[in-house]
Amino acid sequence: MCPYHTRKKARLSKFLLLSWAFLFPFVSLFAQFHYSQNCQKAYQDIINLHFQEARQLISSEKASDPGNLVPAYLENYIDFLTVFIGEERSQYDRIKPLFLARIDALETGYRSSPYLNFCLGEANLQLASVQMKFGEFTQAALRVRKAHHYYTENEKNFPEFLPNYIGLGITHVLGGIVPDSYKWIANLMGVDGTIVQGLQELKSAADYNGSDAVYNLYRPQALVYLAMVSANLSRDKSEALRIFAQIEKNNKSQSLLIIFARANVMMKNGLNAQALELLKQRPHDAAAYPFYYLDFMEGVAKLNSLDTSAMTDLRFFVDHFRGINYIKSAWQKMAWLQFLKGDTNAYRKCMDKILASGNPGGEEDRQAIREAQLKQLPNLVLLRARLLFDGGYYDRALSELLNRSTKTFLFNRKDLLEYSYRLGRIYHESGNPDKALSYYRLTVQRGKHESWYFAAASALQMGLIYENKGELSKADSAYHVCLSCKPADYKNSLSQKAKAGISRIKSVRP
Repeated sequence: MCPYHTRKKARLSKFLLLSWAFLFPFVSLFAQFHYSQNCQKAYQDIINLHFQEARQLISSEKASDPGNLVPAYLENYIDFLTVFIGEERSQYDRIKPLFLARIDALETGYRSSPYLNFCLGEANLQLASVQMKFGEFTQAALRVRKAHHYYTENEKNFPEFLPNYIGLGITHVLGGIVPDSYKWIANLMGVDGTIVQGLQELKSAADYNGSDAVYNLYRPQALVYLAMVSANLSRDKSEALRIFAQIEKNNKSQSLLIIFARANVMMKNGLNAQALELLKQRPHDAAAYPFYYLDFMEGVAKLNSLDTSAMTDLRFFVDHFRGINYIKSAWQKMAWLQFLKGDTNAYRKCMDKILASGNPGGEEDRQAIREAQLKQLPNLVLLRARLLFDGGYYDRALSELLNRSTKTFLFNRKDLLEYSYRLGRIYHESGNPDKALSYYRLTVQRGKHESWYFAAASALQMGLIYENKGELSKADSAYHVCLSCKPADYKNSLSQKAKAGISRIKSVRP
């Protein structure tokens, strides 16, 4: 080789060596997604609400691998749970700019990584969730739209990446349950798909049975979401119990998040005693972020068995929780406890607290406000039957309604409608759907034009019975009756469940 080419080659080699020497730090800093041992342990700590330990691991990871973007996603997860559980407006105002900054940081990640769109989808969906909680529905809808875009892009480019189907499933479920009164939100979301599709996607992630460490890290999350959606929107809410049996089989988790979800599913299935035992035995971990809603749940579980010691748990909740939901509902339940004890003066004082404390909140709080504004004493027999039914104590609830003359406790049209509705619910959950149908029909016939929720709820339950019988035309008709009702209470949740039923029927009809 001639000297000129030798010198040229040497200069090129030196140039490349010098270039790599200068570029190497930037290459190592270039945004990437690496689920290191630190990140995996931090994720577990986050699920256990051990935020301080998680932050220490995240700091170590950022120091050892500054280009890794997984820590930014994990920090976002901590802030999301802090705001979602604590529900404090001041926390949300402080954290929201951090959400936005981290989303910008995540955007710099490798386009060739399935974690890029996954993490961006998660971060946007988390922000949307807290925005919904604080009533920022337009912004939340646009965030869901962004999240759905990231998840669908990921599905297109990395169809085998299972964690992606968790968020994709949730966005499809959200798009399918938006009430008709919020149709403009659905339009802003721009989410195509159905609840049935969302459930199938969640199931695909929940069914993973391989050895991938990250997939296994996310599998419990997929199972919990699948269980919660099934408990609220499927025709067989007991399916959620079978899902939690899978979680317990593979992982005896003491996570307060999983305890919350499991107790919630138990209570929806009438397993009040088991839920109460689970809540009583939950770890009271000083290192975990406070989850005061579990005290509210424990109080409700005691109330459902007419145990007046529920007052302690509900009072603890209102004294410590600083969030926006369930404060008014807790005062309502304390009022009921006083009424059950025969103290009407104490009942009225608690009801006055509903109007004087807390925020408007969600459906339960708004229902508490309406009861407080009426300034009427509840029907004691119907209240006892309602609470016992909610706890799954069906024989005791039925005894309350049948072992006395109706003339002694049914005094007006509302009482008559609630009476037939309660009997329908008790017979339904006790395994006598045909007898339940007769009471549901009577309630719909008498109350579909009233503002009380009994007719709408009866139509929904009729739809579920017909659907389980395979009489899909009758089921579809009942669900549409539910949607046509205009109850003052629980309209959104009843409509969501009716829409889920209609969606299921459409998915199986030719």
